[in-house]
Amino acid sequence: MGKWKYFTEKEVSGVVDDVVYKLDRARELYGFPIVITCGYRSPEHNAEIGGVPNSAHTKGMAVDIQAPQDPFIREKLMWALGSAGFKRVESAPKHFHVDVDPSKPSPAFWIGDDK
Repeated sequence: MGKWKYFTEKEVSGVVDDVVYKLDRARELYGFPIVITCGYRSPEHNAEIGGVPNSAHTKGMAVDIQAPQDPFIREKLMWALGSAGFKRVESAPKHFHVDVDPSKPSPAFWIGDDK
């Protein structure tokens, strides 16, 4: 068994333990799999895909996860993320972004888009 209950080391490579700990907790509360669609990004990759400068992804302090399309299940995941301790959450149609970057305003919730 690995370090994390619900995530493999490959899934969370380069992501700080605080994020993964909270994701593990959120998964426990949520009761459904959480699919990470983007974790750590090198600064070069971040620039290539149009990520914001100074992105928490480049510090390993953020992940994007697949957002459920069913409204009830979507709200349950949002609740689980907050209950697990995430204080910075973006909600976009197809993904949620969560991060623990202390250089960013917190708490914060914002509506995003899927680029």
